[in-house]
Amino acid sequence: MFRAVFVLIPVCSTPATALTGAPEAPAVVPAEASDEDYGILRATQDVFRDVADGMRPHLVRIHTVGGTQPRSPMAAAPGDDDDPARSPFRDSPGSDFLIAEGATTGIVYSADGYIVTSSFNFVREPALISVLLPDGRRLAADLIARDQVRKIALLKVDAKDLSVPQWANLDELRVGQWAVALGLGFGGRDPFVSVGIVSALKRMQGNAVQTDAKLSPANYGGPLCDITGRVIGICVPMAQRPGELAGIEMYDSGVGFAVPKRRVDEIVATLRTGTSFYRGWLGISTRARMQGGVEVANVAVPSPMHAAGVFPGDVILAAEGRTIHQFRDIEQALYMLPAGEQVRLSLKRGEGEYTVLVTLARAADLGPLPEPEQLPEPQQSEEPNHQDVPDEE
Repeated sequence: MFRAVFVLIPVCSTPATALTGAPEAPAVVPAEASDEDYGILRATQDVFRDVADGMRPHLVRIHTVGGTQPRSPMAAAPGDDDDPARSPFRDSPGSDFLIAEGATTGIVYSADGYIVTSSFNFVREPALISVLLPDGRRLAADLIARDQVRKIALLKVDAKDLSVPQWANLDELRVGQWAVALGLGFGGRDPFVSVGIVSALKRMQGNAVQTDAKLSPANYGGPLCDITGRVIGICVPMAQRPGELAGIEMYDSGVGFAVPKRRVDEIVATLRTGTSFYRGWLGISTRARMQGGVEVANVAVPSPMHAAGVFPGDVILAAEGRTIHQFRDIEQALYMLPAGEQVRLSLKRGEGEYTVLVTLARAADLGPLPEPEQLPEPQQSEEPNHQDVPDEE
């Protein structure tokens, strides 16, 4: 490791006391590094170059053609098919970031032509996708499916005997170890390199490793590697809110995320069947309270909360064991749970409390919110569809 050496040299000929009345402060300037220090630096940079060179046979450059910039649900013009008045439940991209056309990065997942990358690269819903393989072949690619929550996408090209990289064992990762992010989004044959450390583990509800290496659209979908050249995870934008573009505003900030292999394998197992993951919804509107949870103002029919027997006026006290004080708490408890996942909710009705397991739904599967005069009221004999939920679930 480089050893900084400093010497103290006074550089002002006028006494400091004559100017400020304070004792003179000597300047601090670095001394020349020794040959040993330079040797350490050269060896370190050689390690980073070796990581890039070693990963090159496993990296692909992805090109897309066509598609449109995603828009906020509230940007729809009244009267068109996307009028938000039709339903308050619309998947938002999570950011107004403008996505420019350009090459992006992916890595070989299997020798028979499966490529993993970030779903960020396909938010525009491109009409055509091609993949430039390490051997120079350019092949058309099919987007098999994508996870809009954990930001992973799976492509397939007609190729065999592709070179698959080694992955790091998640259990062996340690905070503070070197991390090297690679990407091919800037063009050229060789990947560009951004170096940092592993800042934190089990971030984003256990879905990601955090790094201070600079991540950006140019290397989203590319690998975050350790210094032995093993893949720590797939670089993706993330934030503590829903939306496929959520977190993109933090690019190059030193706060980046990569999805590790254990989670990637779980996601890809579903993506390979052609099934995508979408944001999960409860199907309710809420009313702010001064204290003691968030009140359910309305319940869509059909919706997960309607199926669970939740009524307007019930108060959400906790979600997945997280105490709820405001709507933002509900959002942060659910932002990493796609449709189809179950969430445990604790609620209050009158003086009684109950717990339900709710299976989140896609926005497209939710019905409208009833008009105020159509809101049902629970009968005295009507019980919510509560379940006894083990503490460990």
